[in-house]
Amino acid sequence: MTDNDILLEQKIKELSPAPIDHGVLSSALRNIGYKRPNDKIEYMVKRGILKTLKRGVYIYVSPYDGNTPLKEIIANNLYGPSYVSFDYALYYYGLIPEPVYEVTSATVSRSKKFNTDFGVFSYRHTDKHLYPVGVVIIYKDKENFMIASKEKALCDKILSVKNLKITGKKAMLDFLEYDLRIDLDELKDFNINIIQKCIDITKSQKLKYLISSLKEYVY
Repeated sequence: MTDNDILLEQKIKELSPAPIDHGVLSSALRNIGYKRPNDKIEYMVKRGILKTLKRGVYIYVSPYDGNTPLKEIIANNLYGPSYVSFDYALYYYGLIPEPVYEVTSATVSRSKKFNTDFGVFSYRHTDKHLYPVGVVIIYKDKENFMIASKEKALCDKILSVKNLKITGKKAMLDFLEYDLRIDLDELKDFNINIIQKCIDITKSQKLKYLISSLKEYVY
């Protein structure tokens, strides 16, 4: 392990636990004495020390401890602006039982999907006015990421299901319990104000059935 390797490890840790842009990494390499930073980057990619997320964006995998950022942090930084939501967020909060391996996010940009060494990351377009409602920041292991609250994640999920026919409160509860397999007891502490804000923006009849069914059957 050379002095430059030690400096490189320290420098990248200072930058961020998040994905690293090619330009930022090149500048860091030059600052610690590498005259041909692109060659060093290519070498680290070949050695597996750098993993390519997309063109010009890398994840640094320490050769000494193997640590990588949380998937949620990768999702926030891979494509944006975005926040983790939909199925992945519902599973994160323990609302749905089946593991979700594809990290699903909402974005005001175009819908997109990335297949990476760290998994599949998909992004679904959402209305710019709806975007900030019910988004929270989670602090974990000295890192942080943006994710929908459980109420917003459920709203995002319901709004995203194409051809979903909900004709009343009972149909909504059936969808939650039998299609999404949510334990309805888990909805008792829901903040319905977040759902109401989503209704005010989208005017969605499906979300109106959601809030009315929660008020009648859950609370």
